Amino acid sequence: MDGHDLMRDPAIGRLIASWTQGRIGRRNLIRRLVLLGLGSSAASSVMAAAGRARAAVAAASGFKGQTLVVTSYGGTWQEFMTGEHLPQFEAETGAKVELAIGLAKDWFAKMQAAGKDNPPFDVVAANETYVAQLRAEGFFAPLPMDKVPNLRFVPRALRQPNDLGVLGLVGALGITYRTDLISSPPGSWLDLPKYGSKAAIFNIGNSGEPQHVMKVAQILTKDYKNWKAAVDWIAKNLCAARQVDFSGTEQTMLTQGEVSVGLIDAPDWAFLKAKGLPVAWVLPKEGYCGMFEQDMNVTVGSKVKDLAFAFINYWLSAPIQKRWAEKFYWTPANSQVSISPEVAKLIPVTPEQLHMIPRWDYVWLNSSGAREGMTDAWNHQVSGHC
Repeated sequence: MDGHDLMRDPAIGRLIASWTQGRIGRRNLIRRLVLLGLGSSAASSVMAAAGRARAAVAAASGFKGQTLVVTSYGGTWQEFMTGEHLPQFEAETGAKVELAIGLAKDWFAKMQAAGKDNPPFDVVAANETYVAQLRAEGFFAPLPMDKVPNLRFVPRALRQPNDLGVLGLVGALGITYRTDLISSPPGSWLDLPKYGSKAAIFNIGNSGEPQHVMKVAQILTKDYKNWKAAVDWIAKNLCAARQVDFSGTEQTMLTQGEVSVGLIDAPDWAFLKAKGLPVAWVLPKEGYCGMFEQDMNVTVGSKVKDLAFAFINYWLSAPIQKRWAEKFYWTPANSQVSISPEVAKLIPVTPEQLHMIPRWDYVWLNSSGAREGMTDAWNHQVSGHC
């Protein structure tokens, strides 16, 4: 156990609270930790974790009475935020966090309608496919290292240029297959056609499918922006594949055996695996085709920027990242997170593999007409026409 885990023990937690609030001194704290049965190494670990917690409380003391508005999905995401994510932050800061429940496309529209100086949200956490355009238009503030110190534990591959945002949770897009139904597993993105109607891909309205299209274009032509070649190939070779609207639908189809192989994100594969379904995860030889990531940003017009920075720092902290990994199987952004072997088996995308996830140019996709052209070509050549 690390220091943060030990601090969850009620007796140790009460001692740390007494020290943090100044009721007992450091030497007295160490003595009492030893009396509780901790060895010198464990006591030192607790002291280090407590020191960081004390510093965070001191830094956050000026936030009492402030309100932070943060974007959030509904369902289990919202339940986790309100039940396990927010209470500790609110207790440490004295601030109130309001969740703006919805979807990325709605937040995007509201941000653009409101303008940079009067944003409806202080923290925007959403998929990069929408966030990238807002960043390009100047809606976000840089994350200062002195106010978001946990950034130093985040690999450069997950930090936006000039720290204008950070990919705090990563769910790579790979391939899964039913091991009891498939005797010849896929090893490449170009293998999916051989499974016919037993293969699943997303429909073009799901943000995962444009990523798949760009990956196919990259494989076929070395230029991921040559999406026309990719759509032509998909129309010719993946005509029989089942199109799904989102990963939940694909989970049901895989469970029922309607499909036996498909494009899916790692956390959704993990949910199936955790339920005992015989599914395997594949890292295609060409690398992942993209990701469903959560890009965390502070709006440039926020009136509570320091509180927003503190919130992102809290989200990037090892204990909180660990909770998200254990609950939703996201690959943590914080390289210091220690995950149990059991949970690690359900998070196949390791920090060492992050460089295998492409970072697409979503500003080009969204502003050049490529997305509209891709959608139009898909509707004419793939959906209901092949």
